[in-house]
Amino acid sequence: MEDLLKILIVDDEPEARELLKYMLQDSDNMEIVGVAGNVDEAIVLLNQEKPHLVLLDIQMPGRDGFNFIELVQEAGKEPGIIFVTAYEHYAIQAIRNSVFDYIMKPVRQGELNMAIERYRSSRKRVGKQDINQLIEALKETSVSKVKLNTRAGYILINPKEVIYCQADGNYTHIRLINGVQETTTQNLGAIERLLKGSSFFRASRSYLLNLKYLTRVDRKSCSCILEYPGDSCSIKIPAQKIKLLESNFT
Repeated sequence: MEDLLKILIVDDEPEARELLKYMLQDSDNMEIVGVAGNVDEAIVLLNQEKPHLVLLDIQMPGRDGFNFIELVQEAGKEPGIIFVTAYEHYAIQAIRNSVFDYIMKPVRQGELNMAIERYRSSRKRVGKQDINQLIEALKETSVSKVKLNTRAGYILINPKEVIYCQADGNYTHIRLINGVQETTTQNLGAIERLLKGSSFFRASRSYLLNLKYLTRVDRKSCSCILEYPGDSCSIKIPAQKIKLLESNFT
């Protein structure tokens, strides 16, 4: 008889968490010991429940799946990890060349079963050297797209194609260079965290601007001009933000 396999699920999407729970509910010799919607919750459950295996989403608001494994390393833990990702090209080569396993979204029952069986067969626990090697490989991997939740599911966008983001309560409108406007169910603060490190500037409570398209700033009218293929737009921003904006170009 196989030993009981303790599993932790980490995914920011409630539907994705519920699907994995459903797929595993009738599995023999497995127990879901925790379900987390973000990395902070996951670390608490990791320390409390000591899972053997973590089913880990990659792209999450704030800290992502790779931040999680760094924290795992710092905590001295060595669970098995299976990445669960919607990104066919998102660091997959780095993962494929490491001891880590992964499955693609939408998750299929057969692929999930095989990934868990591979873990059972090898019982490979991820060590510090394995984590270090993956982190180094990821530094050479460029992320081309980010996932944004919508009412119907999610979209994948290239941050370089975003002109600006406009807050609308708990929603955010994303204006793209192809003229399309997408609406995400994430607020502007969450979008700002996802795009952190890119060329974006929080111009006000309502706007996040891609400085790549900024061509003119008018101090008198407190406005910014963004130009992109075939069109342009003017966005008002507070006077104090005008001064802060200048620091990005000095």
